[in-house]
Amino acid sequence: MSRLDLVTILVRDMERTKAFYTGLLGFSVVERFTSPDGTFVWLRSARSGSSIALQDAAARSEKPTQADIPEAGGGLMLGFAVEDAELAHKAAVDSGFDTRTGVVDMGKGRTFGLRDPEGNYIQVFDVYPEFQEVQRKLGLD
Repeated sequence: MSRLDLVTILVRDMERTKAFYTGLLGFSVVERFTSPDGTFVWLRSARSGSSIALQDAAARSEKPTQADIPEAGGGLMLGFAVEDAELAHKAAVDSGFDTRTGVVDMGKGRTFGLRDPEGNYIQVFDVYPEFQEVQRKLGLD
Protein backbone atom coordinates (compact mmCIF):
# COMPACT_ATOMS: atom_id res chain seq x y z
CA MET A 1 0.00 0.00 0.00
CA SER A 2 1.27 3.49 -0.73
CA ARG A 3 0.34 7.07 0.03
CA LEU A 4 1.19 10.36 -1.59
CA ASP A 5 3.98 11.78 0.56
CA LEU A 6 5.62 14.58 -1.42
CA VAL A 7 4.82 16.89 -4.32
CA THR A 8 7.83 18.60 -5.93
CA ILE A 9 7.29 21.91 -7.68
CA LEU A 10 9.90 23.40 -10.02
CA VAL A 11 10.26 27.12 -9.34
CA ARG A 12 11.95 30.11 -10.90
CA ASP A 13 11.34 32.52 -7.99
CA MET A 14 12.16 30.57 -4.85
CA GLU A 15 11.58 33.34 -2.30
CA ARG A 16 8.17 34.41 -3.61
CA THR A 17 6.99 30.81 -4.02
CA LYS A 18 8.24 29.87 -0.55
CA ALA A 19 6.40 32.92 0.87
CA PHE A 20 3.20 31.81 -0.91
CA TYR A 21 3.21 28.33 0.64
CA THR A 22 4.41 29.41 4.10
CA GLY A 23 2.54 32.69 4.45
CA LEU A 24 -0.76 31.95 2.74
CA LEU A 25 -1.09 28.20 3.29
CA GLY A 26 0.77 27.78 6.59
CA PHE A 27 3.51 25.35 5.56
CA SER A 28 6.78 25.42 7.51
CA VAL A 29 10.30 25.07 6.17
CA VAL A 30 11.98 21.86 7.32
CA GLU A 31 15.55 23.10 7.63
CA ARG A 32 17.02 19.61 8.07
CA PHE A 33 15.85 18.60 4.57
CA THR A 34 16.45 21.98 2.91
CA SER A 35 19.67 22.49 0.96
CA PRO A 36 22.14 25.01 2.40
CA ASP A 37 22.25 26.90 -0.91
CA GLY A 38 18.44 27.29 -0.97
CA THR A 39 17.92 25.52 -4.29
CA PHE A 40 15.78 22.85 -2.62
CA VAL A 41 13.31 23.73 0.12
CA TRP A 42 11.24 21.12 1.98
CA LEU A 43 7.92 22.40 3.32
CA ARG A 44 5.65 20.53 5.73
CA SER A 45 2.09 21.11 6.89
CA ALA A 46 1.69 20.65 10.64
CA ARG A 47 -2.06 20.30 10.10
CA SER A 48 -2.05 17.43 7.61
CA GLY A 49 1.50 16.12 7.62
CA SER A 50 1.78 16.57 3.86
CA SER A 51 4.97 17.85 2.25
CA ILE A 52 5.89 20.02 -0.71
CA ALA A 53 9.40 20.37 -2.08
CA LEU A 54 10.38 23.48 -4.01
CA GLN A 55 13.19 22.80 -6.48
CA ASP A 56 15.00 25.66 -8.20
CA ALA A 57 14.34 25.04 -11.91
CA ALA A 58 17.74 26.39 -12.99
CA ALA A 59 19.68 24.27 -10.48
CA ARG A 60 17.86 21.02 -11.22
CA SER A 61 19.86 20.32 -14.39
CA GLU A 62 22.87 19.79 -12.13
CA LYS A 63 21.08 16.88 -10.43
CA PRO A 64 20.94 13.93 -12.87
CA THR A 65 18.06 12.25 -11.04
CA GLN A 66 15.83 15.24 -11.69
CA ALA A 67 17.01 16.30 -15.15
CA ASP A 68 14.11 14.58 -16.91
CA ILE A 69 11.35 16.49 -15.07
CA PRO A 70 9.65 18.72 -17.68
CA GLU A 71 9.30 22.40 -16.84
CA ALA A 72 6.01 22.74 -18.69
CA GLY A 73 3.05 22.18 -16.41
CA GLY A 74 0.49 19.49 -17.00
CA GLY A 75 -3.16 19.24 -16.02
CA LEU A 76 -2.55 19.30 -12.29
CA MET A 77 -4.28 21.30 -9.56
CA LEU A 78 -3.24 21.13 -5.91
CA GLY A 79 -6.01 21.39 -3.31
CA PHE A 80 -5.44 22.84 0.15
CA ALA A 81 -7.91 22.68 3.04
CA VAL A 82 -7.96 25.77 5.26
CA GLU A 83 -9.99 26.80 8.29
CA ASP A 84 -11.72 29.69 6.49
CA ALA A 85 -11.76 30.10 2.71
CA GLU A 86 -13.01 33.72 2.95
CA LEU A 87 -10.05 34.73 5.12
CA ALA A 88 -7.61 32.85 2.89
CA HIS A 89 -9.07 34.55 -0.19
CA LYS A 90 -8.70 37.98 1.41
CA ALA A 91 -5.09 37.18 2.36
CA ALA A 92 -4.36 36.03 -1.21
CA VAL A 93 -5.87 39.20 -2.69
CA ASP A 94 -4.09 41.43 -0.15
CA SER A 95 -0.79 39.70 -0.97
CA GLY A 96 -1.26 40.30 -4.69
CA PHE A 97 -1.48 36.64 -5.67
CA ASP A 98 -3.25 35.69 -8.91
CA THR A 99 -6.74 34.77 -7.69
CA ARG A 100 -8.66 33.07 -10.49
CA THR A 101 -12.10 33.05 -8.86
CA GLY A 102 -13.96 34.54 -5.96
CA VAL A 103 -15.13 32.38 -3.10
CA VAL A 104 -17.86 29.97 -4.20
CA ASP A 105 -20.15 27.88 -2.00
CA MET A 106 -19.84 24.25 -3.09
CA GLY A 107 -22.55 22.93 -0.77
CA LYS A 108 -20.26 21.22 1.71
CA GLY A 109 -17.91 24.17 2.09
CA ARG A 110 -16.42 27.10 0.20
CA THR A 111 -13.65 27.24 -2.36
CA PHE A 112 -11.69 29.59 -4.60
CA GLY A 113 -9.04 29.21 -7.24
CA LEU A 114 -5.71 30.93 -7.64
CA ARG A 115 -2.26 30.34 -9.04
CA ASP A 116 0.99 30.19 -7.14
CA PRO A 117 3.87 32.47 -8.24
CA GLU A 118 5.03 29.78 -10.68
CA GLY A 119 1.63 29.55 -12.40
CA ASN A 120 0.48 26.27 -10.83
CA TYR A 121 -3.26 26.03 -10.28
CA ILE A 122 -4.33 25.88 -6.65
CA GLN A 123 -7.73 25.20 -5.10
CA VAL A 124 -8.23 26.45 -1.55
CA PHE A 125 -11.27 25.22 0.33
CA ASP A 126 -12.90 24.85 3.71
CA VAL A 127 -15.45 22.28 4.81
CA TYR A 128 -18.52 23.17 6.86
CA PRO A 129 -18.43 21.77 10.43
CA GLU A 130 -21.27 19.28 9.88
CA PHE A 131 -19.35 17.75 6.98
CA GLN A 132 -16.05 17.74 8.92
CA GLU A 133 -17.67 15.16 11.19
CA VAL A 134 -18.51 13.01 8.15
CA GLN A 135 -14.88 13.33 7.03
CA ARG A 136 -13.68 12.16 10.45
CA LYS A 137 -15.97 9.13 10.36
CA LEU A 138 -14.69 8.20 6.90
CA GLY A 139 -11.06 8.73 7.94
CA LEU A 140 -10.65 11.65 5.54
CA ASP A 141 -9.52 14.25 8.06
